[in-house]
Amino acid sequence: MAEPKKPDSRVPSNPYVTGPTQKLDPTHSTAPVRRVAPETTRPVTRPELVTEGMKAHRREIERRKRQAAIEKLQNQQQSEDTRRIVWRVLAWAAVVLAIGVVYQSLQHKYGDKWPMWDVWLFLAATLFAAIGWLLWYLNRKDL
Repeated sequence: MAEPKKPDSRVPSNPYVTGPTQKLDPTHSTAPVRRVAPETTRPVTRPELVTEGMKAHRREIERRKRQAAIEKLQNQQQSEDTRRIVWRVLAWAAVVLAIGVVYQSLQHKYGDKWPMWDVWLFLAATLFAAIGWLLWYLNRKDL
């Protein structure tokens, strides 16, 4: 009777390998074999068993789903438009409030005797704001 083969007793090239090493046959797979049975998510209906009433019922259900999806999209669009308008109004209110606070602080500090440099800056800012608004208004796409 022949003795079984023993693994080679050579020193492994990797110092972290602690057990005996042996070469594996590349044609032999060590992975477990999985047998996959096809699973169906919906039971298969034979065409001769589907009646016209069933088809009409399915069409009605699909129509209702589409209608609900369209209504949901319309509601989302409307709420997004409303949110955009609210933010725009709040931004304009903040700008007007900031201008009012700056004006009030200058008026409180100088009264009716503002320094000439501040007056020129105020007039220049007003002029540039008016020109900017005019250019924006004339370049709108809906005109």
